[in-house]
Amino acid sequence: MSIYRYTQDDIVALTPTNFAEVAISERADLQRLLQDRIEILDPNLLVISEEFSDWDDSKRRIDLLAIDRDANVVVVELKRTEDGGHMELQSLRYAAMVSAMTFTDAEKTFANYLAKRGDKRVARDAILKFLGWDEPREDEFGNQVRIVLASAEFSREITTSVLWLREQGIDITCIRIKPYGTKDELFLDVQTIIPLPEAEAYVIKIRHKQAAKDNSAVSVWNGNDFYVSLGEYDDANWDDCRKYGFVAGSGGRWYTRTLDHLFVGARVFVLIPKRGYVGVGIVKEKNQTIDKFMVQDGTEAKCLLELPLLAKDMSGNIGDPDMCSNLVRVEWIKTVSRDQAFWETGLFATTHTACKLKDQNTIDKVCQTFGIESNAGK
Repeated sequence: MSIYRYTQDDIVALTPTNFAEVAISERADLQRLLQDRIEILDPNLLVISEEFSDWDDSKRRIDLLAIDRDANVVVVELKRTEDGGHMELQSLRYAAMVSAMTFTDAEKTFANYLAKRGDKRVARDAILKFLGWDEPREDEFGNQVRIVLASAEFSREITTSVLWLREQGIDITCIRIKPYGTKDELFLDVQTIIPLPEAEAYVIKIRHKQAAKDNSAVSVWNGNDFYVSLGEYDDANWDDCRKYGFVAGSGGRWYTRTLDHLFVGARVFVLIPKRGYVGVGIVKEKNQTIDKFMVQDGTEAKCLLELPLLAKDMSGNIGDPDMCSNLVRVEWIKTVSRDQAFWETGLFATTHTACKLKDQNTIDKVCQTFGIESNAGK
């Protein structure tokens, strides 16, 4: 297909070219301009970083890092080549690296990006406005990572790989940016080639129809079950949680505030990161700071900090409600040691301290393994 210039006298085909011929580079030109005109690729994106490399291997850099209006993290990779190179493999690696990004992480990343550009906007306010939120919602942020590949052309190997990845549930898009004209007068033909808009609309319609027939295909929260991530550090030990009946969060208000969502009577599924699920219990008291958490010791009620604990130090930042450890009292239904933690591929896991557990497969598998009723939390 050609691009034409229309005049009163004629319709003239523009000459196709490539970015190398017109001396257009990936970073200094395409990337520099697209970060300010990201709507060319997707009108629902907000760029929060350029050349993002917030990990140990600084040689690996994401061209543009963005978020979309559904609070998903979006990796944008650019190539000026005629085949796209191996950008699909590279982007998958990057997507895995940013999959644990929280709202707090995104806010910090965006603040650094704005500062480098001399932009006076407040990162948090700009992100909240973009998402249409009144306040951050850690449990709804970054639940998925999308990938956008933009290149002058894509090889058959890339398109085949992308189509297969989409069948596996990876949200990955190919956008072709084809240059026409000359360096002095350059035109860009920007087309989404995977998925084709018409085909994608049809697929979405079919999925919605199938979901209406099969309620299990829709991730609907049952109104009672929550996920809790219990990181074991100096101020948290799973054995203490089992013995005294609580889950804990620390590291600042942005991490502990999600514990506020746990209401009395809710059921919690507790996971130790990199190990697996270790307990299921019922919330008995709302979130509170550790200095207010009392435990019955014989006939006497004592503050948890007065009792023997395996955690090295849970007393840090006492008096500072935003920084000290926060605890939620739990009556355990079933617990196992960390060495008996249950995990298998496909179970739900996230870095959020607490969030709604909508994955029925995880609920069913954990309950079956622990020998408890799956629907007890409904």
